[in-house]
Amino acid sequence: MFAKSQDVAAKASSPLPGAETAAGNSRRSVLHEGITIKGEWTSDGIVDFGGTFEGDLTVDTLVLARSGKIKGNVRARSVTIEGSLEGTISAISVALKTCAQVTADIVAQKLVIESGAMIEGRVAAKSNQTQDQASASQVA
Repeated sequence: MFAKSQDVAAKASSPLPGAETAAGNSRRSVLHEGITIKGEWTSDGIVDFGGTFEGDLTVDTLVLARSGKIKGNVRARSVTIEGSLEGTISAISVALKTCAQVTADIVAQKLVIESGAMIEGRVAAKSNQTQDQASASQVA
């Protein structure tokens, strides 16, 4: 009776082979269709998400699958979106894939928007160089 729930939980919590990032060995949470989460989610690893999420999401790396839907605020080092997102994104790197549907304000150092991606909102692409120049001028 509970086998399916236990299988999903086991897959979500166990690291997958090749789930290493530049930060070293990272955990990988894989949650796909049929999963609904409301609230706050924080992870220091990779989140591969294809369900429905409503709330604040703070992760190292977010991969939003085609079936994924997020309504809320996302803070991450790296964000890749194939699904739909409504809210805000604050990240170092953001990639909007061809099938992405995004209604959000985005702040990122690096932004890639593939042909076909739908985006509505404000975008601020800020480089590290601007921050470095500000730091240098404060020192001088």
